Amino acid sequence: MTAKIFRYDPTVDKQPYYAEYQLDVKKDDRMTVMAMLEYIAENIDGTLSFFSHSACLHGICGRCGVKCNGKAGLACQIVLDGENVVIDPIRKDVVKDLVVRN
Repeated sequence: MTAKIFRYDPTVDKQPYYAEYQLDVKKDDRMTVMAMLEYIAENIDGTLSFFSHSACLHGICGRCGVKCNGKAGLACQIVLDGENVVIDPIRKDVVKDLVVRN
């Protein structure tokens, strides 16, 4: 599976861009977007910013909102199906990568 993830650090980058990450995810793995982001941050690219441990992981607080293939949802609730995925911030007021202002 290829994950294209929106990246933008306004203190460094002139323009937003997408970083691509290759993951071995199959349909039966039932990985959430949050689990994928945590895997990437822990094993591939530690510079990736997103709301993780500050969130409830139960779909209650809403802090992990992202767009997955253009559809808004909560990263802790969206289950990946092993197909390629594009992850964008939920809103345009980006602090860094997938982190947006409240």
